Amino acid sequence: MTDRHLFLTATTIAQYVAQIVEKHLAPVGLPVHLLALTTHIRDHQPTSPSAISAASGIPMTTLRDNVERLVGQGLARRVPNPDDRRSYLVTLTSKGEILLRAADPALLSAYLALEQHLDRPLADYQRELDALAAALREALELEAPASSVDVGAPTQ
Repeated sequence: MTDRHLFLTATTIAQYVAQIVEKHLAPVGLPVHLLALTTHIRDHQPTSPSAISAASGIPMTTLRDNVERLVGQGLARRVPNPDDRRSYLVTLTSKGEILLRAADPALLSAYLALEQHLDRPLADYQRELDALAAALREALELEAPASSVDVGAPTQ
């Protein structure tokens, strides 16, 4: 039987990443769950929610809620989409830009803390994680919708 711990390990890694980033970002005041979104917006602005969702893997419903949080905190704004009047684009406000710039030294300290414990260069891990993310994205795109599983049924 194939070792099937990859998803468990990836989930555990995500929890550790969130904890170390939260620890370093706490003094800045940017919640860790909004860091990736603000970074995607900054790097691609003006950008549409669907483009952010495709780039980040964040489901559209979660993304809309988090964009609303950023707008409510004055960190981002919605602007009309000139190509689609039914849609909008997202940009960071100057407050959002300043907060994200303030997060850079905190993130650097998180990376430096991690690098002290790696047995290979960080770039090696980044390449592997990029490949894994691409494979997961492809698997998700090609996968049929999940069918319900009867957890009470006996297994054979």
